[in-house]
Amino acid sequence: MFKLLKFQENNLLIHSLVFLIILLGFVFRFYNINYENLWIDEIYTFWVTDPNLSFAETYLRVQTTESIPFLYYYLVKICNKIFGYDPMVGRCFSAFFGFLSIFSIGILCKKISQDKSYLLTTCLVSLNIFLIVNSQEMRVYIFTFFLISLSLIFLLDLYKENKNKIFTKNFILFTFFTFMAILSHPFAIILLASLIVFLIIDYFFFLNINRKVNVSLLLISILTIGFLYYYVNYVSLDKVGWIEQPGIKFFTNFYFSKFFGSRLLGIIHLFTLIVLLFYLRKKIATNREIIFLIIFLILSYFIPLVYGYFIKPIIFPKYIIFVLIPIILIVSILVFLIENKIIKKLMILFLILINFANHFTEGTFKQFISEKQRFNPNFERAFEIIENSKIKKINFYTNEINDKNGNYINTVISNYSKVMLNKKDSKIKILKDSTKNLEGKIWNICLTIISCDKPPNKSTILEETLLEGGLKLSLWEIK
Repeated sequence: MFKLLKFQENNLLIHSLVFLIILLGFVFRFYNINYENLWIDEIYTFWVTDPNLSFAETYLRVQTTESIPFLYYYLVKICNKIFGYDPMVGRCFSAFFGFLSIFSIGILCKKISQDKSYLLTTCLVSLNIFLIVNSQEMRVYIFTFFLISLSLIFLLDLYKENKNKIFTKNFILFTFFTFMAILSHPFAIILLASLIVFLIIDYFFFLNINRKVNVSLLLISILTIGFLYYYVNYVSLDKVGWIEQPGIKFFTNFYFSKFFGSRLLGIIHLFTLIVLLFYLRKKIATNREIIFLIIFLILSYFIPLVYGYFIKPIIFPKYIIFVLIPIILIVSILVFLIENKIIKKLMILFLILINFANHFTEGTFKQFISEKQRFNPNFERAFEIIENSKIKKINFYTNEINDKNGNYINTVISNYSKVMLNKKDSKIKILKDSTKNLEGKIWNICLTIISCDKPPNKSTILEETLLEGGLKLSLWEIK
């Protein structure tokens, strides 16, 4: 880390401030990481990555409930085996790679530009609210983000390599991390498509043929075709059937409001990006690395949008989280290409300050002085209510949406609840057979965003409590 920031350079104050921002990025990613209970997608991830399962059983669960490949789940499963089956482990897995991404994107920027733009890049990645939020979730997206950053680092090394030997270290590492990114999330194929388009442009406009990169991409393409054949037969796109194709409003901000935490910051960053691209277009025309970043940026939106118009909607902010790589890199690098030193310094200061100030309106700073707002289902509060009552039996009941329909919602929530209750050494008993052949009073927990049906016939609801995150706790009396 110290080597990356080059503390030995003369401006110790600037580097010290960058170090403090990196430290803040670390705190934001790890502090209160287990404050909220898992949300529904994380609960599925937790169920899939049970270390007590065989790899075949894990594969079957992934195939049954998820729409992304198995790589991420196997890695989290291994971590659960080593550190214990606890939601904290999966979230720390994401936070760890989210933190490493600060340095990988900084290194990537330094390989593209020889000035100090990597310091600005490091600050923007450290403070980016979207990356912070995804670093605290037990989902694959930040891991894919990190793998793509590694792929691009070794791509640049391979592209600039002068050795005649094809199968060099950079060749192997670029091929490996690119294909691993694709195995982590299929949207990483956009990176492969962007590289192919770039090499075509590189040949026709710069008369350059890079044999090693071409061979690597050919190998990755063959592996990807094999993966796609497996993936199409493996996954059901019905699992992402809730996504809607973006409307006109999308084209006014391109998810920038999501990526940077608010509508205002989204507009500022989008406007900054557009102005820099226009103002420095002559310098960009001869910079192959920035040309590639622009291609990657455009295709990250274009490919899923076109797919959605002709086949099925698939674009969603988390799915294209890697688009922040070209966005942040382009802005950082182009700001340092501004010749007017006063404007350049003001731009750098402005971008850092607005991203830093944004955390005063978000829960990232507020959590240090007040209780953090909850958005996920509050299972802990539900168990606290049950624990303080005389009834110690709970049930997870849905009628219209249940395990017979293939989404295993009862099973995954029950699994998560058992782990939580075992940690507390609770006396609460989870009923296995729903409400069949049961009599008397029982507690029922359900998620309103999934389904909360009425209790069986000849039953009454004695009380109901709606908790944070759409969690409903009801006391039934079954006669």
